[in-house]
Amino acid sequence: MSYQFEELFSEILDDNRKVLEDIEPFEHPLVVLLRKCLEEQESMLERLIEEFEEGETGLKDIKTNCSALFHANQKVNPYFAEWRRATGWIGYKDDNPSKELMESLKEKLGVMQDDLIEIASKLDEEYGESTTKYFIPTFYLPEERVN
Repeated sequence: MSYQFEELFSEILDDNRKVLEDIEPFEHPLVVLLRKCLEEQESMLERLIEEFEEGETGLKDIKTNCSALFHANQKVNPYFAEWRRATGWIGYKDDNPSKELMESLKEKLGVMQDDLIEIASKLDEEYGESTTKYFIPTFYLPEERVN
């Protein structure tokens, strides 16, 4: 099971780095906030991958980093949505991202979100819902589990 976690976290890390690279030239205030959250996410992903690479991983080893990862991701999506909306209002000019770039970013962030939902489900299976409910926000858990 730890191999699956490592693989999923690695996929998210790759997408996270691509998004950071794509938004690097922009200095909009919402991009600054988005970048900060993505950097926090990147740091947590690197730590989690390290934990799973080391072998037997207990809940105590990953709980704090997982919690920080999920909470950072919860901020990424609204910041991106607001930046996308603001860019649409301003118009796609030279100093703003293109429509194509925004669509690409939206897709990458969506894939990251889906992967985190899958991770939350696997963590729930692996460690039990009685413990994961304290560090995985309900937004990431299956609907039947939350209701």
